[in-house]
Amino acid sequence: MKHPPGCHRISGRTYFTLYAPFASQVRLVLFKNCRDQEPVESLPMRDIGAGFWEYSDIRSFERSYYAYKIDDQSRTIADPYARSVSTYNDFHQEAKAYIAPHDFDWENDRFVTVNDPRDLIIYEAHVKDMTADGSSKVKHPGTYEAMIEKIPYLKKLGINAVELLPLQHFSNYEPPYEEAIHYVKNTWNPYAYNHWGYMTSFFFAPANFYSTEGTKKKDTWSDPMGKEIIEFKSMVKAFHKAGIAVIMDVVYNHIAQYNLNPLRLLAEQHYIDPNANASGCGNDVRSESPIMRRLIIDSVKYWVEEFHIDGYRFDLAGLLDDETLSLIWKTVKSHNPNAILVGEPWGKRYFPQRMSELKFGVWNDVYRNAAKGENPFDRQGYIFGKWDDHLNKDNFFKCLIGSLRKDGGMLPDSRYSVNYLSSHDGYTLGDFIRIASRKSIRAVSDKRDEHLRLDKNEMKISKLAAFILACSQGVMMMHSGQEFARSKVICEQEGIKDAAVGEMDHDSYNKDNETNYINYRDIEVNRELFDYYRDLISLRKYFKELRSSDRKQITPLMAADNEFGQGYLSHSSSRTFAVLINSSPSQNASFVIDEGYWNIHANEEFASVDARGVLNGGTVELLPRSQLLLIKNNN
Repeated sequence: MKHPPGCHRISGRTYFTLYAPFASQVRLVLFKNCRDQEPVESLPMRDIGAGFWEYSDIRSFERSYYAYKIDDQSRTIADPYARSVSTYNDFHQEAKAYIAPHDFDWENDRFVTVNDPRDLIIYEAHVKDMTADGSSKVKHPGTYEAMIEKIPYLKKLGINAVELLPLQHFSNYEPPYEEAIHYVKNTWNPYAYNHWGYMTSFFFAPANFYSTEGTKKKDTWSDPMGKEIIEFKSMVKAFHKAGIAVIMDVVYNHIAQYNLNPLRLLAEQHYIDPNANASGCGNDVRSESPIMRRLIIDSVKYWVEEFHIDGYRFDLAGLLDDETLSLIWKTVKSHNPNAILVGEPWGKRYFPQRMSELKFGVWNDVYRNAAKGENPFDRQGYIFGKWDDHLNKDNFFKCLIGSLRKDGGMLPDSRYSVNYLSSHDGYTLGDFIRIASRKSIRAVSDKRDEHLRLDKNEMKISKLAAFILACSQGVMMMHSGQEFARSKVICEQEGIKDAAVGEMDHDSYNKDNETNYINYRDIEVNRELFDYYRDLISLRKYFKELRSSDRKQITPLMAADNEFGQGYLSHSSSRTFAVLINSSPSQNASFVIDEGYWNIHANEEFASVDARGVLNGGTVELLPRSQLLLIKNNN
């Protein structure tokens, strides 16, 4: 095959190339607009071998819509390699590819890179959630353009990388609730909507409903005519100008069960396994299949080349085979040697060790569960003065210093440990703390501020968690809104019956409403926590010893009289850092450090690059739920 799959303009000709190995005849059908059922042209494609079909023409076909017809089937099939798609807003998601002009000016844009991934402060966010609420004060809520207007907020906080929930065009509608339609009955989702985006439909096309010209209105066409490409690129360019890297959350492990996905319609046996469900969503991909592997590699290459993406987070990476992961790494790194590649080390397998050997950063769920706990009901973690499963006073320190194998952890180097306390999955960190701390956990007060406002004890736990995250060796990641104890309270939605309205949500994937939207007025309710996060981020960025010390420079510290008195010393030729933590709710912790004067840079009240006091060494006593960062000059 001389030409790549998809539609490409090469040496004065346009080539349409499609993999349809079971077809006996394929026709390229062209449309004047996406709503048309009858094509303006129907052109026969020729079989070029190995399952591929091709049509070429001297015409450019710019601003045309196209699809394919297989044999005598009445329906059309969209190009799985489509760069832009127009889609009908229902669960079938009928689609036509659109050939958009190539006229974007990158203005010498460059990747945002870091020499060491531990220099990253990653902020996981959802485009619509960040910009849909009125408090965001943006011109076009819920769009790529609106994200540009939130850059000053992110800069103020201090983050230098955004990890955006799926933006490859996805199946957003699910079948109507409790209605049997063909082979599927939606018994799981009363909202009949997929808000987060973990059901990819087109692996080369930006989600069109985040364009200013797109729409999610039911039973209408979302038809931005390529504007989603321009606006996506403009968003990336703006982030880069601000020094913020863009990481895409991508889902190459499964596809949706119920929409007209071209992979299923063209060659289901080669792309997916409809009977495999290690993803929990069904239709797991066959990444080891040469044609699926090629699509994945072509896709990651395309987004780096065309959209200047700085890196990827791979959803359920355990479903991808090692050879495909290795090719992903080689392909992306050949374009950007400092590209950011991280993922979830689970799915069909749990393989953090192997994933790090393949040179991918690992979402460290062991760290998350150790620091916070697995759930707020009966498996609370260290910040509550408790030990989650398999953690104790003798091995918790490994999480603080990078989860290294030599300390009984999983990873060869702390640069592979992506440390986090919450993400889109599960309760927000703020809600986790609220549930673990409050007597009434189901009924949320009608007074929003009253519910949101952390009491003294909850604030102490929240700031302790922030301190631990900021002072842990490895890569720091935080969930959007974590900086002000964001809460996801299930709100009423017209036409939807949800018995959990008013409760805190642990799985808000289906709610395109105020449950998920960031309300920026909430910052003022917990301003103390926001300021603490901002200052801790500044501190972490200023002192590399808090994120990327060599293991040989680190000495674990444990209080002799309190199992929850934990910390470490980081030594260099010129200075020594002491990170001291006491998460016990009731007991003091005594630490022994070197004699002499230590500068105080953080405690439970403040964090500062400049010292705000001096403490004499020897025995240092920490009150319950308190923390200290001390720095001593070695001269």
